[in-house]
Amino acid sequence: MFYSRVTQALAFVPVVVVALLVAESHSFPTQHAAPQTIVEAQLTLPIAMEPVALLRILNESSFTTTGPKTYRAYEHAATHPQALQACRQLGGRLALPTNQEEDLQISRIIGISFVSAQWPFPVYWISGSDEQEEGNFIDSVTGQSLNYINYEAGQPDDAGGEDCLHKSTVFPGWNDLPCHYKGEGYVCEFMDE
Repeated sequence: MFYSRVTQALAFVPVVVVALLVAESHSFPTQHAAPQTIVEAQLTLPIAMEPVALLRILNESSFTTTGPKTYRAYEHAATHPQALQACRQLGGRLALPTNQEEDLQISRIIGISFVSAQWPFPVYWISGSDEQEEGNFIDSVTGQSLNYINYEAGQPDDAGGEDCLHKSTVFPGWNDLPCHYKGEGYVCEFMDE
């Protein structure tokens, strides 16, 4: 399940020391305070990331499960290449919905925003790019053609060199943006074991 992947991911974190204190509870007088536990790990992400930011990524994400997949949305500003790498290092891959139900699950976890649909709007990266051949979007992870697409009306439009796909909280379909745009987050997918 996902929690074992979190433990694996923490094994890569560069000397982050996390102290977990369990305070003595007044409602359970027979329960004693647990001793301080220290966890050390190493991270190999080349993304400049504070240890606190990494813990936020691991702990503060929304998730949902569809079939054998678990999707997690991370609210950590990243470019498309950084999102690809972060998902890989967390033990998964950048999400690519392969049917309408998976696409709806991803929409549910990133939520709905009541801000105007005018730019800028919240961007969550998913796998998909036409960097190799304009107009031919492929899975950024495997390089295979997309079997399912859900482009927003008028998209993808390659306005100003937009080559990577994302979902947003203000419309249900996919849109393209420049791959080095720093989006608000990304969605990773994990296969249940």
